[in-house]
Amino acid sequence: MTSDELLAIKSLDGDLGAFEELVNRFKNRVFALVYRIVGQQQEAEDVTQEVFLTVYEKLYQYDTSKNFAPWILRIATNASISALRRKKKVVLLNFEETYPSNYELNTVAFSTDPHLMFERKELKNEIASAIMKLPENYRAVITLRYNLDLDNQEIADILGISRENVEVRIHRARKALRKIILQQKEERGMKHELSANR
Repeated sequence: MTSDELLAIKSLDGDLGAFEELVNRFKNRVFALVYRIVGQQQEAEDVTQEVFLTVYEKLYQYDTSKNFAPWILRIATNASISALRRKKKVVLLNFEETYPSNYELNTVAFSTDPHLMFERKELKNEIASAIMKLPENYRAVITLRYNLDLDNQEIADILGISRENVEVRIHRARKALRKIILQQKEERGMKHELSANR
């Protein structure tokens, strides 16, 4: 099978078939990443198209001595963050459409307890909702780490920062996420108390 890097080199030489093959290889990964960051399907589709246009226009900037995947995922991450900044507001995910992580795919087969499944779904919704409230940079690093299952070095390559910086961002993002989740629980508790007192 032809490597991504070789396809990129062929695309640079004007081989449209090679570029089409690259698009086919990366469209699902790029869409999953963009969707997790922007949180809305239609917008994620638009940003994904934008990503591939940018890749086509900037392919000459790709360093052919390096892996292609981090380069395209960096473009996708930056495009997602730009889209969020343009929008300046948060749209919550339609959770039924979210891409399951490897962990979810493995555990869902083993859970037949409806109560357990309901609790897991509630928790998933709660976490996804909290992620959408994170600042863009934290949201990107959490998405790359926990939804795409990338290691810290791969994330560093994509974001163009040091591995240590990735570790710091993940630590801070998790801390911020914990704070948001606790806040959401508190707010829900207060709502339940208010409705119980009526």
